[in-house]
Amino acid sequence: MVKQFFIEEVAKIQVGNSMMNDTSFAREGTPFISEKTLMKLIIEDDFSQVPRVDHTMDSLTMSQVPAKSILLNKINLKESSIYQCKKAVCIGQDIIAIIPNESIIVSDYLLHFLKWYQVNNNVCNVYHIMIELPPIDIQLHIAQLLNAIQYLLVNKDSLVTAIEGLPQYFNDISKQVKQHSNDIHYGFEQLQRQYIDMLHIFFNGDFLNDPFSVK
Repeated sequence: MVKQFFIEEVAKIQVGNSMMNDTSFAREGTPFISEKTLMKLIIEDDFSQVPRVDHTMDSLTMSQVPAKSILLNKINLKESSIYQCKKAVCIGQDIIAIIPNESIIVSDYLLHFLKWYQVNNNVCNVYHIMIELPPIDIQLHIAQLLNAIQYLLVNKDSLVTAIEGLPQYFNDISKQVKQHSNDIHYGFEQLQRQYIDMLHIFFNGDFLNDPFSVK
């Protein structure tokens, strides 16, 4: 059975209030996410260079959020970047965290929904967004399928680079490699279109409200 909720009914929306200076940071501690750090994570997804907050700091002065929280840098989703953190972090005052209640909503499912909603809707204040939720097992199946496609898309550059580097190890295969490289680029373009199409199928309401699709 599909039910409709405001996001804040199934997830906590937490606005960061942490303001840090250089003396707050340490080699070990909780990663601190500012807007600048968030933009870098979206591009590189590398926590090794993220500043960390000393564990001995008063926890009341820090806005800590758990792993799998979804981070935004704007209340208006239309103008925001979207990132799902893989570990617990401390968020700065320019960051909004959506912390899913995973007994009701799967974090990965919400992540894909927000990416779809951002592109396809005009009213995007996170406090006003409504989401239709099927049972948890259906959410998991949908999220796993979309995650698999996203994994391939995220790692496409390393695969293409590896194939394009083959001529240095083998003779007389440059033409074949170029053709394979072109085919792979085309395949990933098709996969990106398929991902967008599947987001629309799952989240525009038709699939979830089809009694033969969701039971």
